[in-house]
Amino acid sequence: KQWYQRRVAVDSLWSKSKSENVFRYDLSESCLRSIPGQCQFCADYNEHRFLKKRAAHSVSSCNQPFNDSLFNFNKLNDSEILLEVSLSDDADCVSFSMDSGSSLVAVNASPLSESHILLLPSPEKCLNQRLTLGAVELGLSFSVSCGDPDLRVVFNSLRAFASINHLHLHAYKCSASLPIESAPVEHLVDCCYKLTTYPVPGFVFQLQTDTVSLAKSVFTAVEVLQDQDIPHNMMITYGDPCAVHTDPTIVPEPVLRVCLWPVKPSDQLPADELLFKPAVCEISGHILLHDLDLFQTITETQIINTLKINAFEEDQFQEITALVKKKLEAVNNGS
Repeated sequence: KQWYQRRVAVDSLWSKSKSENVFRYDLSESCLRSIPGQCQFCADYNEHRFLKKRAAHSVSSCNQPFNDSLFNFNKLNDSEILLEVSLSDDADCVSFSMDSGSSLVAVNASPLSESHILLLPSPEKCLNQRLTLGAVELGLSFSVSCGDPDLRVVFNSLRAFASINHLHLHAYKCSASLPIESAPVEHLVDCCYKLTTYPVPGFVFQLQTDTVSLAKSVFTAVEVLQDQDIPHNMMITYGDPCAVHTDPTIVPEPVLRVCLWPVKPSDQLPADELLFKPAVCEISGHILLHDLDLFQTITETQIINTLKINAFEEDQFQEITALVKKKLEAVNNGS
């Protein structure tokens, strides 16, 4: 199958980079731990990433312009570039091609897991870390084309723990199921749902007919957050269908879920109260930790309390929800 060949090709290139010592460290000491409790969070110990990853850019807005004087992905070593990719689209789908193209797949030299890569939409355009429709399409098409349920494609905006102000998404593998993939939702409009009981309120978009429509719906919601200068995180993953099946004996097939969370500015969070940085992986339930004692002892309650520090209050989230719903309805009506 074509999706299998693509997945194997990317994994092989990543493994080749590993054998050539492109990475700042190896992952031999990393390990996973399932956290007891209803949510089933997954803790992931990785001391080296915390110590050796690139320093984060200082920003004051989600829409801060690109600054060429700072580190950016046009300054990567050739050894960090895996391949060029392109997008081809028609009326029904956006497909991922490993032919030469304007976008790049690069290794993350400070990986959080095996096969951790960067998706770089047109890096030569020097776009800031602000999602575009094309970037959403690239993330969706990569996820669908690889067809790997362990693969997650993620995005952190500026002021939501993005480190580098140059447009990029991450793709990485985690063998554990994450709580966001089965989190209950209620329908909002079209393919958009909202989380009901999750520690961090947010939106879930489900692939229904085609990736073109899904990308446009997701980006419509993202634009609302960008216009309001609201930090946000996004994960593309496979999970339960948003609509609950009426027959409990039927085991539903996994569907593509795009999860989008508006969050408080990371630079305004009380650092002394945070047990970990609540970025996109952590919000999804994959808790990245660099302290071994904390990794061995952290509880579900501690995780939820830390995540809630980053979350909007219910009344604030409802205001955001109203804006997102209004914009989606307007787009659906052609206005």
